[in-house]
Amino acid sequence: MLTLEEINGIGKEIEEIFCLRTAPMAIKLIDREEVPEGCRQPSAEGIHYALCQALAFVRRTRNHLAIFPEDHWCLWPVINFRLRTLDEADKKYVGSGYFIRDPQVSYRHFCEKFPYIDENKKKDGMAVAPLESCRFVPDAVMIYCEPGQLRQLLMAAKYHTGEITQACLDTCDSCGAALVPVLNGEMRYNVSMPDAGEYERSLCGENEMIFTLSGDTLADLIQAARDLKRAGFGYKELAYDIRPDYARPKFYNDMFAKWGLETGAEWIPGKR
Repeated sequence: MLTLEEINGIGKEIEEIFCLRTAPMAIKLIDREEVPEGCRQPSAEGIHYALCQALAFVRRTRNHLAIFPEDHWCLWPVINFRLRTLDEADKKYVGSGYFIRDPQVSYRHFCEKFPYIDENKKKDGMAVAPLESCRFVPDAVMIYCEPGQLRQLLMAAKYHTGEITQACLDTCDSCGAALVPVLNGEMRYNVSMPDAGEYERSLCGENEMIFTLSGDTLADLIQAARDLKRAGFGYKELAYDIRPDYARPKFYNDMFAKWGLETGAEWIPGKR
């Protein structure tokens, strides 16, 4: 298991390798007696955040927050994380207006697709902090990024296992879509899209996407990112280079020779 010092170091390294504009965030589900050092509770200061606003506050200002039911201002994460229960009438009331024209289709979608935290993983709330300074081992890490940065994160996620990252692209409840499948252990890596509320309420950029990973894959991701960087395929190392007859990896030339096609200069990993 990574130490806190190693986790913080990886947080700084991820920001540097992928040229992120805001901090990757460590997320941990906690009970009230488990509030990590340095975490502030918004309601104790007389304010409330939607979860997406809390995430924006943390990643941009690098503050640490502990978020419990009384801190929320949006109902979706209260439902996602089972902080309050819904009876059947509640489900019909809330689910029939889930941004789908037909109320019955909306209700069915809500019942069948809405992401709920696993009952066995449910806690009183969560801690959120920049990965570079968190004082806890994260259950999940959230990275807000642009498409080019996301491409490199996806390359790193695929590097060790060959598995292609899946996505949860619901356009409502982006915080739940991003976090719950990873926290439940259903996905190691997840791509999601900030929803309309997140755009309006937390000032999320139109080009931003969300990449979420399980805390226990952090070491794999950063090692893959390092390896790709050394090979010349890191985010900073890629550059526009439109040349005919460019140098190619040895296996390209080997296959072209076998096919009776022209070969050329051999590409050396890490060089352009």
